[in-house]
Amino acid sequence: MAKTYRPWDVEQRWLLPPSVLELVPAEHPAHFIRELVRQELDLSAILDVYREERGQPPYHPVMMTALLLYAYSQGVPSARQMAKACLERVDVMAVTARCAPDFRTISDFRKRHLAALKDLFVQVLALCAEAGLVRLGHVALDGTKIQANASRHKAMSYGRMDEELRRLEADVRAWFEKSAAIDEAEDAQDGKDRRGQELPDWVTDKQKRTAKIREAKAALKKQAREAAEKAEREGERKTSPTPDAKAQRNFTDPDSKMMHTKGRFEQAYNCQAAVDAESQVIVAREVVAEQNDAPQLRPMVAQIKVNTGRQARELSADNGYCSEANLKELARRHI
Repeated sequence: MAKTYRPWDVEQRWLLPPSVLELVPAEHPAHFIRELVRQELDLSAILDVYREERGQPPYHPVMMTALLLYAYSQGVPSARQMAKACLERVDVMAVTARCAPDFRTISDFRKRHLAALKDLFVQVLALCAEAGLVRLGHVALDGTKIQANASRHKAMSYGRMDEELRRLEADVRAWFEKSAAIDEAEDAQDGKDRRGQELPDWVTDKQKRTAKIREAKAALKKQAREAAEKAEREGERKTSPTPDAKAQRNFTDPDSKMMHTKGRFEQAYNCQAAVDAESQVIVAREVVAEQNDAPQLRPMVAQIKVNTGRQARELSADNGYCSEANLKELARRHI
């Protein structure tokens, strides 16, 4: 007697197509986040931007917000990965109602509403506090180095910028001179009305690179000048308004910084998070381009108070945060 199996007919059509909500279990977080965004969050800062009646209707901003928050909660930070998930994952379809924005639409939405999306963190935190999930009896603070979207090999020191700038300018000048000589020869041969050849692509790239170096030098000069002015205002030891020759700036991700992490140096950011020890709810977060954790304690405990309306009774952090100034700050806040 042959074994029988459950039917598996991939071409079978449903007479009455089910709702996408039926394909995801009722207790799934996709439903929770979708309804949280739809019913509980104040999205007026995003919705008020859309006043223009002309043109194609955009994707619903509430749906786009829910998609971003759900994707982040599932460890999907990439706009391309989100767009792919909209087409392939039923849990994401339960959030988007099978809308499928492309990656550029998702990325542009995030950039356009970045400030408002950051404010949603405080709204969600307030809801967690109202639900009794944030007690602030004990908060744990730590930082971790997150590699920037840039190679450390794309960073260049200020002294090297001067040397590289002179070399590139000489290269470009030589190519311009050579190009002018060729143009004159071709004019004589073919006539002045004939269109000449464009400069090689790599020459154009050198011009762009020269412009980037100039921009980076200007940024480093500005940073050095501002640091000197700040030191003078605060009565500290004066610093030179001229950048140190070893000061570096990354062309790909200029906000990042070369940092020591896990036994090596990487172009990175220092990501800070303060977490309620009982519920594991994040109550404060920040991203900085500083190697050391110690200067981050004061702004983080201040942010806890701003975000939740009250201060933690206890705080634990590793010795990277230990300094006399930080101990005084904790004592002042009765932590």
